Amino acid sequence: MKRPPQTARIGYFGKLPTRADFIKAADNLALANLLDGWLAEVMNLLSIDPRWKLNYDAMQPLDFAFVGTRSKRAIAGHLRASSDLSQRRYPFLSMSAIEIDDPRSFVARSPLVLAPLWELLEPLADDVFDAAEPEAGLQAIAASTVDIDPAAADHQQLFMDFLDRHSVAGLEAMLGRASVRRMILAIGLLLQPVRRCGAARLDKSLVLPLPPAPRQRYLVAAFWLDLITPFLQQADFELSLFFGEQREQQVLVVGFGGAAPETLQAVIDPLYAAEQQITFEYAGWVDELISGDANVQKLSAYLDQGQLSLRSAHALFHETFA
Repeated sequence: MKRPPQTARIGYFGKLPTRADFIKAADNLALANLLDGWLAEVMNLLSIDPRWKLNYDAMQPLDFAFVGTRSKRAIAGHLRASSDLSQRRYPFLSMSAIEIDDPRSFVARSPLVLAPLWELLEPLADDVFDAAEPEAGLQAIAASTVDIDPAAADHQQLFMDFLDRHSVAGLEAMLGRASVRRMILAIGLLLQPVRRCGAARLDKSLVLPLPPAPRQRYLVAAFWLDLITPFLQQADFELSLFFGEQREQQVLVVGFGGAAPETLQAVIDPLYAAEQQITFEYAGWVDELISGDANVQKLSAYLDQGQLSLRSAHALFHETFA
């Protein structure tokens, strides 16, 4: 039987410039403690670099989620760089958790399902950070709820409408990027070995471009995840998703190691990012790699046609890498 929409309650913890102490308010203290431990690991890794405070202070606000191919619970929230009254640095985080009946289908649609939560949390965090006295803003966070329906048919319909309405060239225009073809091929080429060997963890994260408009941003994120998730279904993958700005471009960072602190460390530390992240700004290697694979070359030729609909590109991709 289909689960009714869930009313997600919001918790928060962390530090604020107007407070001397660590603050916390959450119905689910176990979740808050889990995320606090994760952030503590991230901060420990960052502090190894003498320039860590510069990197930390430059961190842009992030929406995040932890979702799994077999996990019956998803965690999502909003994260800000912050510090206390004594300028001891530690983030401020607001979060919630929802129950998932069908993890396999949820992961790819999670940006659409979780969008209402993120759209609520960002302005609430703005109110807290903009106020000289944050008490009213903190009370507003603790009192807030949002209805989330992971099983709603609207998510799938919205996604398929997006695929029908937009072409490869249209996606390139949205992203301001020249080669969506190479990005799509790169995802398949990078993840094909995962399906073949059944690995349950990847050490590097993927950085995928997103459009600046929030509504399109979640749809494009769902498109990228829909390409990625079929490669992961044979194993129990826990993904970390981070939505934010990197080098003045909206991006989705996909980590494959659950709450591995290195994924967020790379989001914050540009030097470590060069080692830990796979970006698609320079994907010329794709054309070299496909030279010996007739099926992938055929897909490449189709994707080179700018008028090709995203629905067709989506179907041809899954057919090629099945």
